Amino acid sequence: MAKGSYEAYRKALSDVYRGWWSAWPLTERVEVGEVRKLHRTGSVPAGSLADRGIEAKPGPAGAPGDITYDAGGTVAVRFKAAGVAAQGFSSVAAAEAGALVEFRDERSALIVYTGLEQSGLADLAELADSLVRRLWRGDWDPDLLVVSDVIAARAGTVLIADRAGASAELRLEGAVGPGPLQLVDLAGRGAFSASSRLGLNWTGTNLTPCYRVVRVRRTWLNRVREEYGTPQPGRGLAAGPVPPLLLDEARDEAGAVIEHVEQAGDLEHLESGERL
Repeated sequence: MAKGSYEAYRKALSDVYRGWWSAWPLTERVEVGEVRKLHRTGSVPAGSLADRGIEAKPGPAGAPGDITYDAGGTVAVRFKAAGVAAQGFSSVAAAEAGALVEFRDERSALIVYTGLEQSGLADLAELADSLVRRLWRGDWDPDLLVVSDVIAARAGTVLIADRAGASAELRLEGAVGPGPLQLVDLAGRGAFSASSRLGLNWTGTNLTPCYRVVRVRRTWLNRVREEYGTPQPGRGLAAGPVPPLLLDEARDEAGAVIEHVEQAGDLEHLESGERL
């Protein structure tokens, strides 16, 4: 798959979920409480909070929903019902339900996810407290990222045009609800029967389209280093217990200790970060 298709997908998803990271490859499953590290323009797994003796209590999940993205109206989708012949379809039989997707522009994207559900850590202050204690002991790398929130999807379909005029035909499998076919019917149910000039055509189920991460806030870490010294692996910042002032700060104002990190921009500008 061309690099341009990935960039188009990532940009499209960030238009909807600004500040979130796009899981890649599309089949990757990301879990709340997972620990990750930076790799190029994304991140890769590096264990979990549980591996490090930190409890990751999940909060309540949000109500399921759906999302469709068509790059500002540059994608046209036509449906045909089973048992009906339709003009423009060349590979979907008259007896089958199907969809014809046509792209006007290069790098146009059609993204359909259904059954979306958001979940996250129940208490970021508890996480901040745990990270402060481990930093003090030298048991935590401040460059590590912690997955604080995920958006899971029951099913999804993604198409990215490699060139203007790209197209794809899909056979819609499984039972279709009453009424006319809709874009959400493409999610995870389309089998590609023909395509032209596509950079990416993919469909699947049980996905994690995007996630958010937090890490130790750079400004906080720099201040602690100035006051207590640089942490050493296995030795920490200093002998003795963690100063109560640092623990109080973690519990009372978690956003002063940890920060959300966006996939774009913050990778190069480590001092930046959205306050919680």
